[in-house]
Amino acid sequence: MGLKVFLNGQEIEFAEGGYEYIFLKSYQKHHKETIKKGNGELTIQMYDNGVQIRTLVTKEEVATLINREVLIDRPNKKIYILEPDRQAIQKEDGSVEIVN
Repeated sequence: MGLKVFLNGQEIEFAEGGYEYIFLKSYQKHHKETIKKGNGELTIQMYDNGVQIRTLVTKEEVATLINREVLIDRPNKKIYILEPDRQAIQKEDGSVEIVN
């Protein structure tokens, strides 16, 4: 049994090498902090565009919470972090297209 991966509460497919984050609102600065506990590691990333990403890694799973709506581009291993004023659609092949 492999590692389980969750994004905003939904299980997603494990991607070797991980997913790349695509920000629809650019940022200038970000802060990253990692806290190690006995059974896992919590990484908190805060960006000056308002995005916050929290990732908990244990032996059994990786759980990530992003304070935005997201779309997963499965063929290209990308996670699009959406903004209220921008729209994107999930295409039939699993990829993502930015509409505006």
